[in-house]
Amino acid sequence: MSTADWCPTPVESQPRDPAGVQSTINLSYLCQNGWQPLLITGFLRDLLIREWSNPLNIISPEMKQYIWKEGPDTGILIESVHRYRADVVEKRPAIMIKRNSFRNMQLGFAGQIFGGGMTAYQNEKGAISRHATIFTGSHTLFCIHKTGASTEILASEVLGHLTAFSWPIRRDLGLRQFSVTEVGNIQELEEASENYVVPITVGWGYEFVWQLKEQSLPLQSISIASLLGVDGELGLGTPYQGL
Repeated sequence: MSTADWCPTPVESQPRDPAGVQSTINLSYLCQNGWQPLLITGFLRDLLIREWSNPLNIISPEMKQYIWKEGPDTGILIESVHRYRADVVEKRPAIMIKRNSFRNMQLGFAGQIFGGGMTAYQNEKGAISRHATIFTGSHTLFCIHKTGASTEILASEVLGHLTAFSWPIRRDLGLRQFSVTEVGNIQELEEASENYVVPITVGWGYEFVWQLKEQSLPLQSISIASLLGVDGELGLGTPYQGL
């Protein structure tokens, strides 16, 4: 599925939603370039910010007091691990997002989709080839709080939200896979010994499709009758004979 199938009509500025939050994802960039691991990091942050911007979205009564808002006085920190701040985390709960490694899974035969280019471009048979691959990987969300019990409650809240929305995320954003794959054990946070952390891993997969066009049309056949001094049709064909 191409992002062009679901991309909205571009607007001058991204409007704020009812929660008063403006998206951190540039949809025009996503529509033009497709998914990237960095964009999934931003999407996860954007998704969690929307949950924690309104207490009505939070199920656990203990967590409703920690409301996210832009600025240093936010009730909960939701950021990439590269923007970790120990002084802020020690004072409030936090969800830190980290990208893990990802892999390339080629589709078709060595990544090539046969027939696609020849069907779409009948006047340039063999000159255009289509290719596709799937990138699969994961992100880990570190749920951090002051006590073991509060950290478990925070992790359960995040887990429930991600699980409940996994299906519409896959469907509406064209991802091949998006689901919670693992919840780690609770442990003390090394960077802040008075805090605890529970890691939640989310697996994802997205398709990357592209096409290659040769600068000149491939040779379709060679007549060798004149070379051999034979009358009639005699030639050598190539795989690029078209339909």
